[in-house]
Amino acid sequence: MSTSFSRVAQAAAALALTAITALGVTACVPASSPTQETEVSAAPSPATSPSLSPSTSASADDRLTAPASARVSATCENIMDPSSNVTVAPLVLPEGAVQLPPMPVLAQGANCIAGQDSDNFYDWSPASRADWDALVAEFTADGAWFTEDGPHGTYLTYKIDGRYRQTFLFTGDAVILAPTKAATDAVIGPPLA
Repeated sequence: MSTSFSRVAQAAAALALTAITALGVTACVPASSPTQETEVSAAPSPATSPSLSPSTSASADDRLTAPASARVSATCENIMDPSSNVTVAPLVLPEGAVQLPPMPVLAQGANCIAGQDSDNFYDWSPASRADWDALVAEFTADGAWFTEDGPHGTYLTYKIDGRYRQTFLFTGDAVILAPTKAATDAVIGPPLA
């Protein structure tokens, strides 16, 4: 179990260290959190194609099905579903913090945080299948993290006390990061270019 927590800490530290500091934001914006989910483990559904079905909250938004290559650059201001009521701001590292290179799977993303809770990371980034496969291999090595196929793509997640926690979602050409599996629905990526 301590290994799974070290993976969680490693993922959170990697995100914190890859934050965008050039934007000059010095405070976090308070936000409402998505509803915590308490899903019971079920057999994964069969894999679906990367053509995603829209979420209920933003069914009219064309960003739900747009390919990463057709979008503008991701920023904290443009990756969230406006109907989610989740407000994020760029994560600002403390003065003197060492900034490490970003994870390849999130290298082109917008490293964001909701509120002041260091576990509320959000990101949307174009990503290749090779980057995704490397992330999955690294995080599932100890058995705490696992993948699940769903209507929006493939999730990489873990559970504590039956609740999904930090989750990556691979949509076929982009990766979403959110504090929980349900919270990935709040991230729809930047608009079309």
